[in-house]
Amino acid sequence: MISFCPTSDFRVEARRSPLRCPLTSEPLEYADLPKFQRECIDPTAPGLWRYSEMLPIVGEGHQRITLGEGWTPLLQDMWGNLPVYWKHDALMPSGSYKDRGVSVMINWLSGQGAVSVVEDSSGNAGASVACYAARAGLKACIFVPESTFEVKKAQIAYYGAELVEVPGSRSDSTDAAVAATRLNKETKYASHALQPSYILGLMTCAWEIWEQLNYQVPDWFVVSTGQGGLLLGVWRGFQHLHRCGLIDKLPKMVAVQAEPYTPIHEAFVGGLQKASMPIPHFEPISADGIAISHPLRSAAVLSALRQSKGSTIVVSEKEVLEARIALAQQGFYVEPTSAAAGAALTKLRPKIADGERVVAFLGAMGIKRPPEVY
Repeated sequence: MISFCPTSDFRVEARRSPLRCPLTSEPLEYADLPKFQRECIDPTAPGLWRYSEMLPIVGEGHQRITLGEGWTPLLQDMWGNLPVYWKHDALMPSGSYKDRGVSVMINWLSGQGAVSVVEDSSGNAGASVACYAARAGLKACIFVPESTFEVKKAQIAYYGAELVEVPGSRSDSTDAAVAATRLNKETKYASHALQPSYILGLMTCAWEIWEQLNYQVPDWFVVSTGQGGLLLGVWRGFQHLHRCGLIDKLPKMVAVQAEPYTPIHEAFVGGLQKASMPIPHFEPISADGIAISHPLRSAAVLSALRQSKGSTIVVSEKEVLEARIALAQQGFYVEPTSAAAGAALTKLRPKIADGERVVAFLGAMGIKRPPEVY
């Protein structure tokens, strides 16, 4: 398996791969993946591991690390007068979609001989890494902003991981995690923002949607977007199906951002190739999972939006909270970051033609951030 840079000619064998391209500093991805074949899907395997033949990350003799993650519901519903399918990835072992990528990443790192891992996170990714590190018998140290919601910090610590609270911005947590990794050569940086194995795990979401829609793809895929890994992983999953001749079209991808954290939207409408926000924001917002000023995968995400003829949608704090209540009244108790996708559907509605199929993504349970008033 080969790691490659999506914006340069750099390629290297995956086992020897750095996390960033030495030419562009862009995060790397995997190339030369196994051909996707319907007959290789194993419906008896738990969750996303039905696609294990297309996930070449578990070596011979390595016992798979899993909690049954994946194969989450795709639920047909109405949002106002808009027919929609909700991909309910909140129903994961740690309560968020991060398990989809983290499970594959921890299997990869464990197979590479990791004994301890470090991650930086605003909460959900840290909880997921702590969860799967515990399952794998690995030590974990999770760096989070000091302002991270208490419920998320408690979940991380309860899995047995070392929790390090970092004063300052989200990027300060990243700097601290990177520094800790450099100090210990036996520690692997389990970065959901940088590890290509994490993106590979997220590709399985696209494959599930394709199966659940009777081997069809949606016309639109709407997802809350911070670092951009989820949007990119789902896009790569659909692209792989297309390359393998299993689908004849690709969905329009829609990146949802919450004010004032809108670097991908600003770059998209400004015709830029990469997001650039010289002055980071520090305002607390309820959709904290996408409160990212400097998205690491912005170049690849912007390329995906343009290739797919997709769009960006910006939602306000008020719109997010109203959408969260509306979703709850339809039976979906999700955190505000997920509710942002519902708020975006209302704004996107005029662009959606009658008969077009829309999938919107719900990524984390509401228990991750309980409402202050109830």
